[in-house]
Amino acid sequence: MRQGYFRDISEHTGLTNTGSGSVVAGDYNNDGHLDLFITGLTGENHSLMRNQGDGTFQRDDESDKAFSQMGDFSGLDATFFDADNDGFLDLVIAGAAQNGGNRYSGLWLLYNNGEGKYRNATELLPNNITATTQVEAVDYDNDGDLDLVLVGLQGKLRLLRNDGGNVNNYLIVQLSGLRTGSSKNNFFGIGSKVEVKSGDLYQMRVMTDPVAHFGLGNRDKADVVRVLWTNGVPQNRFHPERNQTIVETQILKGSCPWLFVWNGDEYEFATDVLWASALGMPLGIMSGEPVYAFPNSASEYFKIPGEKLIPQNEQYLLQFTTELWETPYLDRVKLLVVDHPDSIDIVVDGTFIPPPFPPFRIYTVAEKRQPLSAHDDWGNNVLGKILHADGNYVSNLTPSTYQGVTETHDLILDLGEMSSVDSVHLFLYGWLFPTDASINVNMSQSSAAGSIFPYLQVPDKDGKWKTVIENIGFPKGKNKTMVVDLTGCFLTNDYRLRIRTNMQIYWDQIYYAINVSSGSLSIAELYPLSADLHYRGFSKLTKATPYSPSIPDYHSVYTGPKWRDLTGAYTRYGDVLSLLKESDSKYVIMNAGEEISITFDATSTKKLQKGWSRDFIFYNDGWLKDGDLNTAQGQTVHPLPFHGMRSYPYSPGETYPEDEELITYIKTYNTRFVTTDSFRALLRTPVK
Repeated sequence: MRQGYFRDISEHTGLTNTGSGSVVAGDYNNDGHLDLFITGLTGENHSLMRNQGDGTFQRDDESDKAFSQMGDFSGLDATFFDADNDGFLDLVIAGAAQNGGNRYSGLWLLYNNGEGKYRNATELLPNNITATTQVEAVDYDNDGDLDLVLVGLQGKLRLLRNDGGNVNNYLIVQLSGLRTGSSKNNFFGIGSKVEVKSGDLYQMRVMTDPVAHFGLGNRDKADVVRVLWTNGVPQNRFHPERNQTIVETQILKGSCPWLFVWNGDEYEFATDVLWASALGMPLGIMSGEPVYAFPNSASEYFKIPGEKLIPQNEQYLLQFTTELWETPYLDRVKLLVVDHPDSIDIVVDGTFIPPPFPPFRIYTVAEKRQPLSAHDDWGNNVLGKILHADGNYVSNLTPSTYQGVTETHDLILDLGEMSSVDSVHLFLYGWLFPTDASINVNMSQSSAAGSIFPYLQVPDKDGKWKTVIENIGFPKGKNKTMVVDLTGCFLTNDYRLRIRTNMQIYWDQIYYAINVSSGSLSIAELYPLSADLHYRGFSKLTKATPYSPSIPDYHSVYTGPKWRDLTGAYTRYGDVLSLLKESDSKYVIMNAGEEISITFDATSTKKLQKGWSRDFIFYNDGWLKDGDLNTAQGQTVHPLPFHGMRSYPYSPGETYPEDEELITYIKTYNTRFVTTDSFRALLRTPVK
């Protein structure tokens, strides 16, 4: 049931066998569903249970004919394996004959005819195999076919070499997860799902060992290998060579939607958005119950520099895309046009902090003051890395077991003499590589330290570091500016400060300003002129350096399926303008790979004054739900979020409001039902 809960579903699934000796899982009919073979302690109890794909199993009566030849054979162990590399799982059963049967019948071999039916092929085995308790298939001599290792009643081992099984071709897949910086998968990917497609042949395995063996028949190679890692992230390898080792790459599977803007020549990445919402995100366990992220909508503002947003045909053009494993519920957008004197810069706070969110404010900075010095906790001088926003990040972080979490690290700044300063604000520009739902669950169940939110310390009268701000927050994703009010924080005339955290944050530029204000601004508020929802695809991601955030390239797009979709009713394609004008719980529900093209009227703003500059601020309100397997309700679009809800998942007795207006909205707009079928069937579809 996820989140650490289980329930007995044996009767519902049709698995009510009694007198069983062991069970083994494998996709014997190559339909993408794990079937079960259950050995019986008496001959008539052996059963091959075919997975119907709907959570139930049905006994394969046709294969019972092969099992009936086993007589009173008591099955103690079994394994599926491809004995002849034809791409179909054969079956070997270990045990012993009962009631005085042939003592040399400790192993039975059943051959898969390629149509999911078995026939007895025990004649291929030596005829002197005594009672056997365990059997394992492994290519011990590395000749490309699977041999059998047997364990007898007294623990004696015996090896049966497969001669001739390698007449057909094969592929070996070995998974390799990252050793550091990621706890998403164990090193060998145990529990991951591996699918192989070669022409009209489809196969699926679940990794239970470091190596998985796939027969290819007379096919020269596989067309594609798809790995579904245990955290739900899919990964493809096209046309792999034999004996391919697939190495996991550390990628963001969920973070936030992306905003692209027209810069006069092309669409350019501006920022990631809806960062302040994480529906169903597990944060840990308190009093034995899971705790989830707050249910508030994002309601946030992001600065777009004026040179990045240039009108075309008297309109500002923006593209709101969702490209990761998540579902946005976008409720409202608007664009602020902010004119200001050339002599000042404007800043919007991009800090993530829990609600209640602070009121929106535009900071004006006339002079950016640089720290006198900047050092890390090892005493290294990092001042040169924070003087300019140039992509030269403070990056000497030591990875831990978990993605998004490092060893605790410090940044120590000396701001210099400020005894006569009335107010001071610190501005920190950088980016965050976040954890995810699976990692949060993992950390909550281990003794490892969880995320330590950045906190700020200053020297006290004894020269010791004293915490004055318990949580300064962290950047909302890619390249955001945090604003920290330092007014009244210093306890002495020592104007050093220390920021400590174990979060994977990379700082690019840090400066401070005195006596900031919100004056000398001319602000125009623009509402969307048009909004069209449609499918687009997935942008190629690039990194300038190993420590830079991944930036999407709008003009390099993959249009095929990438993620396993959240199941449910999404907003129908086309005009969605009316859904983005107000924060009213009537929103656009988007699936991965989709885009909203949004325009604003550029003629409704006044002419820019001489000596003034123009920047923009994009506002969005809504929610975001990650598709991570450990996100609560993370595999479905429902339950729908709404303004004013007390928690997500809902509190007991809480439901989506059912007033007439909202019901009409659902019936009118949420008419496009999406399932996981296309993702599941992609590799199973025969090549035409």
